[in-house]
Amino acid sequence: MLKKSIVGLFLSSLIFIYDAGAQTGIRQVDFQNFTYEPFCIGEETSDVTVKGGEFSEEKEVEGYTERFYFSVTVQGYGDIDGDGREEAVINSICNTGGTGNFSEGFVYTMKNGKPALLARIEGGDRAHGGIREIKVEKNLVIVQRNDVGELGGACCPEYVVTSRYKRNGKEHIAVGKDERRELYPSKRVEFAKGTSRSTFKVNFSPDEDTKRFVVGARKGQTMRVFSDTKNVYIDIRLGDAKTSELANGISARLNETGDFIIQVQYPTDIKREISLTIEIK
Repeated sequence: MLKKSIVGLFLSSLIFIYDAGAQTGIRQVDFQNFTYEPFCIGEETSDVTVKGGEFSEEKEVEGYTERFYFSVTVQGYGDIDGDGREEAVINSICNTGGTGNFSEGFVYTMKNGKPALLARIEGGDRAHGGIREIKVEKNLVIVQRNDVGELGGACCPEYVVTSRYKRNGKEHIAVGKDERRELYPSKRVEFAKGTSRSTFKVNFSPDEDTKRFVVGARKGQTMRVFSDTKNVYIDIRLGDAKTSELANGISARLNETGDFIIQVQYPTDIKREISLTIEIK
């Protein structure tokens, strides 16, 4: 009886070890030192092997230096196809020598003990659909992409679009409607009755270093916006005005009547509070 118990315990231990290995097998893959096949190089995929999550190369071609850079970040793990085993989701950034930084996502699963590409996640160039984050929740792949909006440029997204996908057989299909949110929602500034000046506190942090404010004004007026703190960058994001620099701020001669959006940026590595003054005359 004792021998049977020992054998049974041993077999149970083997089953547990096998199951644990099956559950976490994808986590054993070193995706920071791995070969990918991105589309960013041309119309067809090409093998790119990263070391420490990066690959870079320079080539001299007819007197011109061609540069290529590719990097990856493991975004997380989760069961996407519902088989009880985890998949890995990875985001990549690719630069082929110009200003564009093109993103592309990858989903890997384990097949026959080896990582295999299960799906690709379409990205874009920086503000034009660039992937910010990929994660897995409740068998869904959740992707956040940049949206250039009406005010932004390729460098600077104005919105974040969140999309959700589920695995349906051999393909990923969208689930529900995309969600779109502002990166920098504007707060309207009201002046006390009989006054044309408002001073208030603004909080910044490493993850929130840009704030925007809306002020209504008339053509021909002068608007001054300034802070009590150095290294604060202030500009008019929306509205026709001729601006000039002040100490820690700007002065703007307004060329139209309506709402003006004022952008205030304060890069900081800790939480900070500054004082901001907006004055219209």
